[in-house]
Amino acid sequence: MKFSSVLQGPDAIAAAQELRMEREAKTRWPYNWAYPPPGAIRVTAGADTSGTLAVPAPATPTQGLLYTVDEGFQFALTHLVVQLIGASADPGQFTWSLTLNQPVGVTSFQGVGVQGFTAVDISLGTTQIPWPLECAEIFQPNDAIRTVFTNVSLGGGFFKSILLGWRWPADAR
Repeated sequence: MKFSSVLQGPDAIAAAQELRMEREAKTRWPYNWAYPPPGAIRVTAGADTSGTLAVPAPATPTQGLLYTVDEGFQFALTHLVVQLIGASADPGQFTWSLTLNQPVGVTSFQGVGVQGFTAVDISLGTTQIPWPLECAEIFQPNDAIRTVFTNVSLGGGFFKSILLGWRWPADAR
């Protein structure tokens, strides 16, 4: 049996394509949810005044922060801050939820609450020490992420929402 070390014709084209695909796979970033890929952009949504809301009237769900993932990008939410500032509260005096594609006051089959972050009745994280997520939440292009607050029995103060993480081009795998 004789083996040729040089492929010819269609076999050479198929082998070259396999080699290209293998090399390309090695350059892809494998863990976008754990480590920012090359070229990722830091996200600090709400670190400015857009994440600050005066405590609303009781029983009125109110949007605290809206972050929309840019077209063509994915977003890894790795840390968050949802904090009551300027007042103290016992658990149950307010609730907050992190929602996805769900405008405040609109019940939509498309919008949902983010698992584990619906009707939470305590603050998570502070502006000095954000709350780390054990596993990043990954959001797709054009996803609208909101914090929604409902005052149960607070008299004043402010809510602060900050979403931290990174975004990267959706086609970069």
